Order: sequence, then structure tokens, then C-alpha cells
Amino acid sequence: MKLLPLFIFWCLWFLNFSTRTIFSPILPLIEDSLSLSHGAAGGLFTSLSIGYSLTLLIAGRFASIWGYKRTVVFGFMGTGLALLGFQWVESYKAFHILFFLLGIATGTYLPSIIPIITETYDYKHWGKAIGSHDSAASFSIFSIPILVAFGLNYLSWKNLLLILGIVSLLLPIYFWKISVEPKREMSEQKGSILLLLKRKTVWIIGFLWIFAAGSCLGLYSILPLFLVKERGIDFHFANNLFGISRVGGVFVSILTGFLLDRYGYRKMLVFGIITTGLSTIGLSLASTFPLIVITLILQATLSLAFFPIGLASISKLTPLSERAMATGMIISIGVIFGLGFTPFLLGVIADHFSFQAGILGLGILTTLSSLMVRFLRDG
Repeated sequence: MKLLPLFIFWCLWFLNFSTRTIFSPILPLIEDSLSLSHGAAGGLFTSLSIGYSLTLLIAGRFASIWGYKRTVVFGFMGTGLALLGFQWVESYKAFHILFFLLGIATGTYLPSIIPIITETYDYKHWGKAIGSHDSAASFSIFSIPILVAFGLNYLSWKNLLLILGIVSLLLPIYFWKISVEPKREMSEQKGSILLLLKRKTVWIIGFLWIFAAGSCLGLYSILPLFLVKERGIDFHFANNLFGISRVGGVFVSILTGFLLDRYGYRKMLVFGIITTGLSTIGLSLASTFPLIVITLILQATLSLAFFPIGLASISKLTPLSERAMATGMIISIGVIFGLGFTPFLLGVIADHFSFQAGILGLGILTTLSSLMVRFLRDG
């Protein structure tokens, strides 16, 4: 396997993911500065998810015509500009607009990079390549809260977004130099989107993605609020604990890629979704500090296993001409209903009941969703 391209892809995914994960540890600060309720603060992620999902739905078709590499680069340019915009916004409505635009810009990446990865590496290495690439998301989830907690000692949260925006404008230059453009297939299937909508495989993986995204990224968005507001943990300590608890996910993503090549996508899908659900239930039931730490680490680690499995499954079940569109469509389903509405719903439930009740219900539903894998068929 060629390591330099994979390293650049890894850096791009880390950066792309970090432009969204950075808002979770600073959400309590945004909530206080704008005097928002938990539900209103969580609602900002809904705007981001709507923009992200809209781009995912069209990015596959757009990238296959305009060019995968070009789509990646222009997406990062838009990401950088959106992050720079946060330097001047002060109102809740303006925050929603920028979150939406950030979602549009960051949504171009995954549907475009997956065909580039599968073009760069042999079929037998897809699990390892995609798993290693996806470990960047795990590393972002682990490192960003710690970096934010450290950075806030010297900089404002707006300055942190400024730095991230500048890097987003510079890094794609290296990507352009080392990446390869996937070969355009002979036929352009105009009806392929409609054909994808008729495939049971797309809807089943999309259904699983809803609960995986809700239990991982959706829950991630409000966990600092849960730890600070409901469990009474100090803000800076909560962010450090929040970040440290994510370190295991880096290794799980890589290990999952190797296991996927050995055991197949079906068994690994069941493993990924069940462990996500059970660990989420455990987190909701933890009441003492030691149990909170243990379950937080387990949930953070195990909830990340599904995503490299899901991406590799999509790649193995679709031809190159449909791969980008299938990736975008499935992830958009998960993002809209999982990442988009989970923070809002958990916030609303917390306003009326508690975060614990919402997280428990999410864990139960995620565990039960694993039953859908039995209906999954190749093609």
C-alpha cells in the first residue's frame, strides 16, 4: 500500500471532520454567550446537518461529472471561508446560516474521496485503506476537545475557528499534487439515482447509519452539555475527559478495517451497531464518577467502529459509477435523521426530562436496529 497518498487523505478527513467536531466542546460557551436553551443550542447542529445532507445528495453526481479532485478542493475552499465568517457573527440567526453553509462545504468530501481511495488501492486492501482513513475522524473526536481546552487558555473560540479556516484553505494544495482522478466509466447512467432509491441495500445501510450517527456524532454534540450541566463536572475538566475518552476510537477504526477484510461486511455491521447501542445504554445508566469515565471511554471507542464498516460495505456493494452517489445518499440519510435531529431531540428531552432519558432511549433503539442486517442482500 502507498502510504503518502493515504497520509494526505487522512489529514484531509481529520481537517474536514474537525471543522464540525470543534463546535461540540465550545457549545457551552456559545450557549451562554447567546443565552440559549439546550434545545436551541443543539438546533445549530440541525442547520449544519441539513446543509451537509443536501450536498451529500448531489455531490456524487456532481463530482463524477466535474471531477472528484476538483470537488474536494473547492469544498475545502468553501469550508475555510465559512469558518472565517464566524469572526463577525453575533446573532443566533447568523449562526444558523453559517452552520448551514459549513455543512454544504464539508459535505463534498466523502462522496468524492471514497472513489479516489478505491481507485488508488487494490480491492483486497479497501478495508484497510478505508479503515485507516476513517481513523482520522476518531483522532479528531479524541484530540479536538483537548486542543480546544488548551487553546482557550490563550485564544478566544473565534480565533480557534480562524486558524482552522486558514489551514482548510492551504492543505488541499498538497492533495492536488499526489492524488489520482478515478477513471470515468464509459456510460453515464442518468437514471442511476432513481435506481439507487429502489435498492433495499441503500435504505438498510442508511437506516443503520441513522442510529450509528445519532449514537456517535449526534450524542458527541451534546455530551459536554450533559457532563457540565447535568453531571456537574467542571467545564475545562469535562473537555479534557471528553477528549481523552476518545483515544481508543483511533485504534478501533484501523483494527476494524483489518477485521472487515477477514470476516466480511455483514458480520462486522452487526458487531458495529450492537456494540454502539449497548455502550450508549451503559453511558446513560452510569451515575458515579468512575462509572461515567468507564462508560464514556467504552461508548466513545465502540461507537466509531460502524463507520469504516459502513463505508467499506458501500464500496463493495456498488460499482464505481454509482459509488459516489450511493455514499452520498446513504450518509445523507444518516446525517439528516441521525446527526441532524439527535442533538436537538436530546436537548428538548433534557429541557423537559433529562439527558439521561434521551440517551437511554437512543441506545435501546440503536441496539434494536441491528436486526435490519438480516435483510441485507448483495446488490
